Amino acid sequence: MRKSFISLARIILCGILLVGAAQIASAADESVTIISRIYASPGREAEMEARLLKLVAFVRKAEPNITYRLLRSKKDQTVFSLYEIYPSQAAAEKQFKVTLPGSGKELGPTPEGLSARPFEFEMFRALTD
Repeated sequence: MRKSFISLARIILCGILLVGAAQIASAADESVTIISRIYASPGREAEMEARLLKLVAFVRKAEPNITYRLLRSKKDQTVFSLYEIYPSQAAAEKQFKVTLPGSGKELGPTPEGLSARPFEFEMFRALTD
């Protein structure tokens, strides 16, 4: 009885581990959406917009398979957002490890005082198509 219980427990544990591993693999294959907010210093909005447009052009050339859109608030002209959709977690990681450092080399250092405060970003997962 005890042996069969242990065997059953092992089977259940293996099943749980397999399902968990499949969910992790599936999560890695899910698309990743990132929404960033960038805050220009008042009076430097045009400079920030020009810099962000160059960033978007660089990213789209380097990674044509992602969605990378620049938005500007209608309510507060100093606020910009980047709306990014990556086909997988690996694609998002490539963006942070390879593409963005490359864009820094291309665009040069951020001018002092261009940003009113540090940018913010948040990752999302899609609930619908």
